[in-house]
Amino acid sequence: MMFSTSFFVTIVYALMISGAESTHDFQKDHSKSTFTYDQLWNLEKTFWDAFLYPANKIQIQGNASTIFASDVQGRVDITRTFDGDELNREYIFGLFADPTAVSLVGIPIDYSITQFSANDNIASATTVVTFNATTFGVTIPVTIDTWMEFDKDGKIAQYDAVFRWFDYLLNYLLESTATKYNTTSAGAVSIVTDILAKDICKTHDEYCTGDNQQYPTDGISCYDYLTQKIRFGQSYELGRNTLLCREVHDHMVQYRPDVHCAHIGPTGGGYCVDDMSYTQTVLQRYFNDSWIPFGYGQKQDVWLTN
Repeated sequence: MMFSTSFFVTIVYALMISGAESTHDFQKDHSKSTFTYDQLWNLEKTFWDAFLYPANKIQIQGNASTIFASDVQGRVDITRTFDGDELNREYIFGLFADPTAVSLVGIPIDYSITQFSANDNIASATTVVTFNATTFGVTIPVTIDTWMEFDKDGKIAQYDAVFRWFDYLLNYLLESTATKYNTTSAGAVSIVTDILAKDICKTHDEYCTGDNQQYPTDGISCYDYLTQKIRFGQSYELGRNTLLCREVHDHMVQYRPDVHCAHIGPTGGGYCVDDMSYTQTVLQRYFNDSWIPFGYGQKQDVWLTN
């Protein structure tokens, strides 16, 4: 079968036009700024500088964030998704801003970025953050893998964070408790359960009053529920119906009791609940923008909302 030169030219031209059209469609929808590698590195460092104590205290004050976009989307593997500037400031910064609070990891005092790659408006990094876990009397390194997308103003538009080796970390803290109190692993869980439950109930009695009250004021119901009616929780369950999840939200109650009191109460307030299976968690369509730069892979990205 013979084909003329003009036929091949027509085919090649059609392919070129098709490719140009698909590129044009992406560029038409892609309204975000593109940053240089150096700019993305500095934006990454700006976030971690703000994350350290006591700089993180500044981020939970005022009405607008210097770090997050107003409609920021955030996901942390061991907890859940968090929408909006105010909630993310409370969660990312407020959670680690009080050295006197009962806390799993305490306050962040130093960091080291050990892996970094960036392109377009996206930066991916691995950061080893040193925490002063005052409740347990230890200083611990915590490895956090992050993806961050920045808007045209250099603020975080969305992020995805993974606490690497968190199961190992939780076991380490429980082992440290067992050593400190000369007890078994089961005994350590009981001790930590007692410490966390008492602290959460104290927070509830102080801030969750009136319409925000979650437990009867009998001095028994709150502690009984937290120690007997729900499980302590595994390393991936800080966003499920567990004591560990309520420990996370315990730190945020002081900022907005009307929002966070329900999270430490029996219902879990939509955050400390067992509402998603493993498969639903993995395949959750959450992010508005793809984590692949320059529009690659859009049509096969199962995490995109559309």
